[in-house]
Amino acid sequence: MRMDSATARVRLWMVGESTRPDWLSDAYTVADGPEQADVAVLMPGTPVEALDATPLTAHGALMPVINASGHSVSGALYSVPSLQPAALAEAIGVARPVLERLAQLPDIDALADTEALIALAMAYSRQTPLHASWDFTRPMVVRYAALRGIENPRALLEELAATELLARERFDCIHYCPACGGSRLNVREECTECRSSDLKPAALVHHYRCAYQGPESEFLRGHSLECPKCQRLLRHYGVDYDKPGMVFVCGSCGTENSDPAVGFLCTDCDRHTDSEQMDTRTWWHYAITPGGVAALHRGILPHLSLEASVARGSVGYWVRDFITLLRFQQAQARRYERPLSLLVVRVQNIDAISDTLGGRGLSQVFAHLVDVLSECLRQTDAVTARGQIVYVLLPETPIAETEAIARRLRHTTEAVVAGPMEITIERTEGVDAAAAVLEALTG
Repeated sequence: MRMDSATARVRLWMVGESTRPDWLSDAYTVADGPEQADVAVLMPGTPVEALDATPLTAHGALMPVINASGHSVSGALYSVPSLQPAALAEAIGVARPVLERLAQLPDIDALADTEALIALAMAYSRQTPLHASWDFTRPMVVRYAALRGIENPRALLEELAATELLARERFDCIHYCPACGGSRLNVREECTECRSSDLKPAALVHHYRCAYQGPESEFLRGHSLECPKCQRLLRHYGVDYDKPGMVFVCGSCGTENSDPAVGFLCTDCDRHTDSEQMDTRTWWHYAITPGGVAALHRGILPHLSLEASVARGSVGYWVRDFITLLRFQQAQARRYERPLSLLVVRVQNIDAISDTLGGRGLSQVFAHLVDVLSECLRQTDAVTARGQIVYVLLPETPIAETEAIARRLRHTTEAVVAGPMEITIERTEGVDAAAAVLEALTG
């Protein structure tokens, strides 16, 4: 963004086919396209999809959008009822602080991790969280309107939250189809036997004298009620019988049930799933943290960090997930007196490696270490990292068996990482060792 003062002449990209008013070019510069503009103006009657007509760049993605289309546009910075001088001037006044913050940032298009930096820059420049919102045109039914053009933004945002560049605030917890992952679901009451949704409510009739109880349809004889068990007429409600509640009768198989099952039918792939087999996905709003602001201004994300590298491995976990798993294994070990061991692997010379090889070289060294961990550990083991320390959780493993694991880790590291990484390995066991690691990770 080139805006660097409160008095600079704003360049507008007019999006749409509407006729431009004569006064527009007297007050503003009208740019030929998004890369020469500071602000996009969605002209009257123009659909929001017109913003997607050009290839997405960081500049285009972060450009403030003034909505004069007359439609509701999620993600627009400001909406005006009509394209009049006073209304547009007011909208430009709202956009100027955003443009000034964007002008402080490095050229994101020239950097690695462009999409992640766009997400951080959007939250920073607008000074507002990246909000989730409902959108039932999408299979997952949720969108992040501010991140137009970024595929699968949830995975990106979760990774930024895991590295503490974004802070999460709960939006909602939503069921999703185990077959296709979509959340456009028909939730319905079903027969417990055949899973048909053809259920008809029926009043229950209870005959006092013989204690028989069943749907009212079983008692009807013309306009009278007759007990199907003892064939007595039921004349007086409250004396001969009562109606204690309702029952559902399946129109497909005739099963009666007072408590129908709940089923989910995916409207995208037609997959039926019982309620007990459904899972949920939690969606969040994301606000930028001070660490995210610092990373954004540097133009470098901590994807070169040991924690991020380890978390991407086949046995790797982000710290918060590792903590949850460690607490569970600690409780299991305490309750059932099961063995539990941990390895604390310290990388002694990360700074020296970075100085010698640079950031990309350091990333490659971390990738080699992740390969070593994946090769030497079991799928039931778990690994995380914080700072220059790798924590390895070995459930159901006595301390005596960890010596061979530690030796194999050390030897394989020396062979695969080819010398530059210096590590030490500490072996510990039991619930107290788990408590010490938990304290180190949560402190």
